[in-house]
Amino acid sequence: MVTKAMPRAFSEGEREQIRAALLEHGQRLFASQGLRKTSVEELAAAAGISKGAFYLFYEAKEELFFELLERYEARYKATLLAAIARAELPPRARMAAMLRQALELWKAEPLFSRLSRGEYEQLLRRLRPERVAGHLEGDDRFAEEFTAAWAAAGVTLAAPPRLVAGLIRALFFVGLHEEEFGPEIYPAVAAELIELLAARLVPE
Repeated sequence: MVTKAMPRAFSEGEREQIRAALLEHGQRLFASQGLRKTSVEELAAAAGISKGAFYLFYEAKEELFFELLERYEARYKATLLAAIARAELPPRARMAAMLRQALELWKAEPLFSRLSRGEYEQLLRRLRPERVAGHLEGDDRFAEEFTAAWAAAGVTLAAPPRLVAGLIRALFFVGLHEEEFGPEIYPAVAAELIELLAARLVPE
């Protein structure tokens, strides 16, 4: 009887190098091929490990993708918070400009510009429920920071933080359906939603 060899244990230094390689090559492969078409075999080979060893680091390729997503989100959120303090525009126009910037930055990131609704649903199915819940809690915490940053800039938003989080999340969900809207109407739909959301959050 032939038994399958177990992946060998790695030293702490090796683990750090492999994890860094998986993140680097995961970013490249997911950005060029998308989540669905990128395989665990490709990710493992790019990092110089076996497919079995991949699972010592991540339960599934979706876990790796999600870690990349969260790393990008941390930088992305910091950019948005910094934009709130700029006072060149009146508050409502500044909110609309910031929401446009948020959507444009998200769509411009190669890792996510290819993310379809089907892949997003695949991502949620493969992640542990507690991981998804933790991410949503992080969105709620960001909404509190977002609301506080506007208050520090002299603007009181006309919605509590959790509603702010939900409304902004809904804007991005619309972005996941861009192909269904079609290129001839999606930009107008997104622009209209941004104006409506800005008016709701910053009434004159």
